[in-house]
Amino acid sequence: MRKTFLFLSLFLLWTMVYGLSTIYAAPCYGTQMPKSDKWTAGVEADVIAKRKLSDSYGEISSRQYYYQITWGVIDWFCIDAKVGVGDITYKPQTGDKTTFGTNFAGGYGFRVKPYSNPANGVDAVLGFQHISVHPSGKIIDGNTNNVIIDDWQGSALVSKGIGLFTPYIGTRLSRIDLIHKIKTEGRKRKKSDVDFTGVAGVDYKIGNNYFVNAETRFIKETSFNIGLTYNF
Repeated sequence: MRKTFLFLSLFLLWTMVYGLSTIYAAPCYGTQMPKSDKWTAGVEADVIAKRKLSDSYGEISSRQYYYQITWGVIDWFCIDAKVGVGDITYKPQTGDKTTFGTNFAGGYGFRVKPYSNPANGVDAVLGFQHISVHPSGKIIDGNTNNVIIDDWQGSALVSKGIGLFTPYIGTRLSRIDLIHKIKTEGRKRKKSDVDFTGVAGVDYKIGNNYFVNAETRFIKETSFNIGLTYNF
């Protein structure tokens, strides 16, 4: 089963990288959470497309690919973590855009389930996620430039189980910071506005151990994510 999971993970990751061109921003992960002392693992692709920064700093985009794990601390609280790679493209308000090459990316977060009604299949989940992307530096006009993305988000979701499907709706607040360091000028944090978006998604159970998550976000953002998870 674990070899099958690894194969499907690699296949899905390849599909997301080369086959899906409209995946934007980090997922909220839905309301499926492992029970106490249980684990889940999966793959995901997060692509930020033309996220505007405040104060006329310009805009950024980023492609990120992860393996993700979740540990159920107790039945109503879990910790999420992921590790992978990512790049950043930065376009200032004036001037040419620069792509900083693929390098380390990682993230962490947690989810809390304050309400659960198993009889009716209803769950409510609150979540917090943070992603950090550290691409390779680049020399621009003779100066060494380094950038980092800090992506912060909080979410509130409600789901209703219907057979193998668990659709959910909710809302999300997010902010992205671009930390830009120029060797001769020092370090500056360039922030985006805090964006409010609606969230709708569904988890689909495949057999006893797998489930697929698909999610879209709307209001100030049009985005889509898909991921595959295995319950250990």
